[in-house]
Amino acid sequence: MPQIWYNSDEVSVFQPAVESALNNALVNCGYNNIAEVVHNANIPNSSTIPDCAIRLKNSQRFVFIVEVKRTHRDVESQRYQNQSRSYVTDFGPHWEPNYHKYFCITNIERLVLLADRQGVPLTSCVLKGNPKQHSIFDPITHDATASIAELQTTFERILPLIFNRVTPDWDNNWQLVIESFHNNYIALKNSLGYPEAVRKELTLYELFRLLAYAYLKDFYTQTRNPNAARFHNYPPDNATLLQFTNNLANNYNRIIQLDFRQIFTDHPNQDQRLFPDNFSANYLRYFKDLIQCFVQHNSNAVADNSSPSYVFNLITSKVYIKEELRSKGKIMSDAELSNLLAALCIDSPDARVLDPGCGDGALLDASYDQINLLAATANQAKTHNQILNQIDGIEIDPFLSQLSAFRLLSKNLAQINTNTFANILIGDIFLNARANQYDAVLVNPPFLRNDNPDAPITAADKSKMRSAIAGQGLNSFVANASQPNLYFYFINYIWHYLRNNGKAGIILMTKFLNNEDGEHLKEFILDKVESIISYPRKYFQEFVVSTVVVILKKGNNSANVSFLRVSDENVLLNPDNLKAILTLNADTTTASCKLRVVPRNTLVPSENWKQYLNDNSYDDFLNQNFLIDIDHHFAHIGRGGAENSGASTIIFPKLDQQSNHYFGYGKRLTTAQKNLGVQRAKIEMSVRLNANVSYGIQNNFERRNYVLTINDIELDKAFHFPSRADRNAANALPIALQADQDLVDFFADCVAEFGLAKWGTIVNSAYRNTIIPKILIPRGDRTKHCVYYNPNNHNLTLSTNFFYCNDLQNQNANATDEQQYKLITAFLLSTFGQIQFELNANNQEGLRKLEGFQIKRFKIPDLAQFTQLEIITVVAEFDALNLANLEFSGDEGLATPRRNLDLSIGNIIFQKNNLGFATVAEMVDYFELFLAELVEDRRI
Repeated sequence: MPQIWYNSDEVSVFQPAVESALNNALVNCGYNNIAEVVHNANIPNSSTIPDCAIRLKNSQRFVFIVEVKRTHRDVESQRYQNQSRSYVTDFGPHWEPNYHKYFCITNIERLVLLADRQGVPLTSCVLKGNPKQHSIFDPITHDATASIAELQTTFERILPLIFNRVTPDWDNNWQLVIESFHNNYIALKNSLGYPEAVRKELTLYELFRLLAYAYLKDFYTQTRNPNAARFHNYPPDNATLLQFTNNLANNYNRIIQLDFRQIFTDHPNQDQRLFPDNFSANYLRYFKDLIQCFVQHNSNAVADNSSPSYVFNLITSKVYIKEELRSKGKIMSDAELSNLLAALCIDSPDARVLDPGCGDGALLDASYDQINLLAATANQAKTHNQILNQIDGIEIDPFLSQLSAFRLLSKNLAQINTNTFANILIGDIFLNARANQYDAVLVNPPFLRNDNPDAPITAADKSKMRSAIAGQGLNSFVANASQPNLYFYFINYIWHYLRNNGKAGIILMTKFLNNEDGEHLKEFILDKVESIISYPRKYFQEFVVSTVVVILKKGNNSANVSFLRVSDENVLLNPDNLKAILTLNADTTTASCKLRVVPRNTLVPSENWKQYLNDNSYDDFLNQNFLIDIDHHFAHIGRGGAENSGASTIIFPKLDQQSNHYFGYGKRLTTAQKNLGVQRAKIEMSVRLNANVSYGIQNNFERRNYVLTINDIELDKAFHFPSRADRNAANALPIALQADQDLVDFFADCVAEFGLAKWGTIVNSAYRNTIIPKILIPRGDRTKHCVYYNPNNHNLTLSTNFFYCNDLQNQNANATDEQQYKLITAFLLSTFGQIQFELNANNQEGLRKLEGFQIKRFKIPDLAQFTQLEIITVVAEFDALNLANLEFSGDEGLATPRRNLDLSIGNIIFQKNNLGFATVAEMVDYFELFLAELVEDRRI
């Protein structure tokens, strides 16, 4: 008796059962003499590996792909279906000509059959009569005998279609229905006089009510469910406006008595809602047009593909405008991550669960499945209504709340009765306090910057959210953040929902681990966080957001915090296996993941927590003995500070185009000078002091050569003070310079402006930071990623925007100082150095910003361990990059202009230690892609 359950291992349990059924079907159909089943079929030079495939023996070409999953949700997930489709696409050159590209996805109980069609969306690849439903696994014994036998029968019906090359039956009435839905949505929306966002929401809300009614009406009729009696005919086509309104409103009210309140209740905004209050003849035609389509096609559509998930995917893929959702910070939860959060936070079949920003209901859907699984595993099977009563959602967007309710209710449409209720509240979570009511809170909060230009967080919203946080007696960490993201408020507030020992599972932007404001969030969760899990970037990839899962617990927290980096997405397929990894409570490294266990009392909120998620290859690289601390080779590592006390316009004057002189003193003129006219006074002062203006570096806005030229250091002119300030002099000018009337006048004006003490500090700061820096590192950077070598022996006045490395020590006796300076500059400029910039710097809303203590963490090559040839080779590539004047601002990945520089450094590293890579190119590829990932994370 084969035993299979939903938490069984996919590879060792599900896949062998599916392959056995497919092999048996191949034999029973008589195709085993010409074809064979291949497990994890591979093709040359490709990483594409489907679970199993059928291949012709003679040509060794493929004719069918089968992807295996564990649950019904996985089978009907668009992400997994697209994954299966990608195998067919990738196998294109190895597909047998004239064979249609059939593929399927199954968990044994359920199968969805598709056939690839070039240039159409996935939903147009699903064939009629899907999904194929088989017997479910026995909930007590887990016996899968009947399920596997019925799967084999389904394969025996599919194989003749493949080998007889039958044209796939793509005729899909749902496409006609959804097209009509979309066209009438656009037309109705454009007829409204509201702002764009309001028009979209109101229109979607009304037309979804109509579509849901049509679907449920035909579904219940065709399944002969008693609920069909509650669904009456649509208003007739010749109905007047009043007749149509009354008829349709009565239809909705009858359904609300059954349930479906969240779907069919009138829109909550009475002043703006279209139906029934503000219904007009202008809107009526779009309703009638859609109903006419239902009459013609909906019954056949439901008969062909009755799965609620399929209908849901059709709607969301057609009408969701992802950029609009993103502009509001709304990102729908990925199915796999939803499953993971539910498995990690819901420990009991009796748990009460809340998603306070439930969107389209993905996390609630996963919670339903987790409770159902726990109950069935414990032989405590629950009814549809019982599970729904344990799950609550809050959603401020009425249309998304409809989708969420539809998603939950359709988990078991057959069991819906007058006692059914989906607890989805249309409302603002900050106006809905429910203290200590839940065992698990799952949330994918909106990601929205405080200063987002498209949808800024208003002062009123901030006040409301802070008041709600304070009203629950919570420590308001958001008050300490200078630019709190919207999700900061959510995390702060949701804590009150949890009971003691309750857990919160949150999807957060990765950047909070190392950006400036993230310090306050980390301080808040320091005594609450149990684990932080990172995973491949493919999740939310259409929104270009890098995320992590954070698990918090309210009380009885462990002494350690687990940081888990998952590099193989297959690890996420079985949350139970991942839970087992987290419970190891010891540093563990495998090919697919890395677990780092960090004592809670050693975590510092101000530090970069992302370091605990670094993978082994980079850690191994930093630990090589040919890399040493940066201060080993430099006697002085510092930060410029010429204008640290202000007066930047004086220290870094600007060129006046009329007089061709530098000035920055227009606001600091005497009354007599101002009476001469501002422009004349500026020119007069700049002529008198022009001799004191020389080389400086103020910012990194301008494009410079990596080896600085005289032109580069002339881009920012600076006032060079001839001496330190003398605080005993009334004008702060030393006695030896009092004979210079120009300086006397200038110092006197500035003392009058700033005061003696501050002016003295300004002068001394600028004087102390007029130096000859050899290596220059911009402190704050977003895209340029520059490091400069300065071969010039001219004093430069250096601003706070740069760090510098001076006075080379512990040199290599076989190379010149210039070659060694260039080698270190090249290394810092390369991928291997830039990764350290990303990992050590603060992340301030996309800006990489370094502090002095972070520079001191950098590792650079130990010059003594490099041969003369190695140094010369790298310097030659650096000089070539500089000579070509190539810029790679914002350019990361495998094809950047610095590729040859990376390869030259990579070759030296590889010869000393290959770090487990097969070739230099493979190693360099890895580090370049790692840097690209870090940069992308920061800029999001």
